[in-house]
Amino acid sequence: MRTQIPPLFAHWLTESASFQEDLNLPATFEEQTEKIGLPPEVGSGIMVRLPLAPGLSILHGLHHFLPEVAGQLIQIAEFKFDLPENAFSVQTVHASTVCHREFYPPAELIFRPGHDLFRHADGFHTIPSIDASADCDMTSMIVTDSTLNELIGEDAAGLLIARLGLNPPPSVKVIAMPLHVSAPLRASMSAVLTGTIKRLYAQSKVLEYLCNLSTYVCAQPVTGARTERSREIVHDLHAYLVQLEGKLPTLDELAMRYGMSARWLNDEFSREYGMPIYTFITDHRLGEAHAALLEGNLPIKRISQRLGYSHVNHFTNGFKKKFGYTPGSLRRGRRA
Repeated sequence: MRTQIPPLFAHWLTESASFQEDLNLPATFEEQTEKIGLPPEVGSGIMVRLPLAPGLSILHGLHHFLPEVAGQLIQIAEFKFDLPENAFSVQTVHASTVCHREFYPPAELIFRPGHDLFRHADGFHTIPSIDASADCDMTSMIVTDSTLNELIGEDAAGLLIARLGLNPPPSVKVIAMPLHVSAPLRASMSAVLTGTIKRLYAQSKVLEYLCNLSTYVCAQPVTGARTERSREIVHDLHAYLVQLEGKLPTLDELAMRYGMSARWLNDEFSREYGMPIYTFITDHRLGEAHAALLEGNLPIKRISQRLGYSHVNHFTNGFKKKFGYTPGSLRRGRRA
């Protein structure tokens, strides 16, 4: 069964008797076209959403402004879009300048041709305003993390997100991008094709764009700022792990929490702390257990549960392997 594209909500902010109702595009796998809520004295526009596959869709916005409003900044709508998981999205504009007021996370951003907006989050909440000095033609792509992993591979997807500086989610930023890199995405919504061929053409262009983007971004040298950002992420993970009690999350769950591939996260953690994530946390927890046995009277079974062991025998075996003696013998020796 196909995963449906989540609903898209828009509250029009332009004053017009023709657009009293909010836009609420339902979840569907069909192409959808809606008028943009611009008053006739300002201009007109349409928005097209074309789902390409489960977890992947493109949106195309066309805004035509009348000469009378040239030089004005037109606030369009308040858009909200919720996703079942973190997703990578891009907005590239063919003409004009767009200003975004972002609420998730808070930011004020401006982008234009040659500067694209990138996002990594489980949804968005934004109010765009467009410079009416020129008609605006904008294309967006949204692809969930799981779909992106399938399309280009988990390692490549994690590296792309990391190199763009979009971890941890939610994250949104504008990045200078050569026009030739984003050209396939701008061309993905054909004005002459229809039906299955239109969707197939758009799919090919999105794949071409992802290849262009990955090749361009991942071929760039890693800057000091990006290296520092990687360290910030693994430092945050370290702090999270040492205060966590009970059952440990899986490596995939940690990767989802920080919005990157499990392999990238484990490699970066090893580079910073000298050992893989689970080697570190096992060693740390056994050290905590040793201190608890020496300094307190908490029952061994309770210590085992707090450290996330499913059975006290597993705890005992791990403890003996590290220290050469059992938890019980350590406690008895302390009492003696």
